[in-house]
Amino acid sequence: IVPEGQGADAPGHCGIVLEAKSPRLTFAKIATAFFESLTDQRADYEGEASIDPSAKVHPSAVIAPGAEIGAGTVISPGAFIGHGVTIGEGCLIGAHVSITHATLGAGCHISAGARIGEKGFGYTPGEGGAFTIPQLGGVRLEKNVHIGALSSVDRGALSDTVIGEGTKIDNLCQIGHNCRIGKGVLVASLSGISGSCVIGDYVMIGGQVGMSEHLTIGDGALLTARSGLMRDVAPGEKIGGYPAKPMRQWLRESATIAKLAKGKS
Repeated sequence: IVPEGQGADAPGHCGIVLEAKSPRLTFAKIATAFFESLTDQRADYEGEASIDPSAKVHPSAVIAPGAEIGAGTVISPGAFIGHGVTIGEGCLIGAHVSITHATLGAGCHISAGARIGEKGFGYTPGEGGAFTIPQLGGVRLEKNVHIGALSSVDRGALSDTVIGEGTKIDNLCQIGHNCRIGKGVLVASLSGISGSCVIGDYVMIGGQVGMSEHLTIGDGALLTARSGLMRDVAPGEKIGGYPAKPMRQWLRESATIAKLAKGKS
């Protein structure tokens, strides 16, 4: 699907090229016609799920057809596990957690009230206002990922949202659609990561950090609390402030402003 008048510029391997005034809107309408999420569209949960005999599932939990629950996993009261979700061995799913469109590796811990696999924030202008872009990807949590209470990890729009092995995400955090987070990352509470951000291994993110979309954060970077990111961050870089900048620069600027406020040059 290409803008009007650009069909001839499409790659030669394309079988069919559609020209459209708004390619995003046209794609959204086609995807809506062809795609239906069982979890979003069906209230019928009759059918078989695969639950290992050693797993412990509270009677009030709902396990949808096609879900797989690994050995030794605990599903707490009020949890909802959607159609086709796979949960590995030794996981702990807290009270009132919902998990849809997702695969969880062994040893994952999802705290109470977290939401895994909900729709990403995808809209495009249409004739009558905002038109929803179907979110066709999923969520993949690798081994030993911890998601804090009331945090949300959105599924991808086309590809999966991925969180690497051993990453720990605090309470009340938002992970947008299509994000790819490396291993051993620490994210403190109230942080918001916009869609399609790529975060390297062993990054440390302080509380209330906010990120613009499509950013790349290099391995081992440190983002201080309440940083507002609008640019990429190099591996190992330490940044802070709003807008975020190298930490030494931010500290110097803060000290200078404090001196000026006291009437000192």
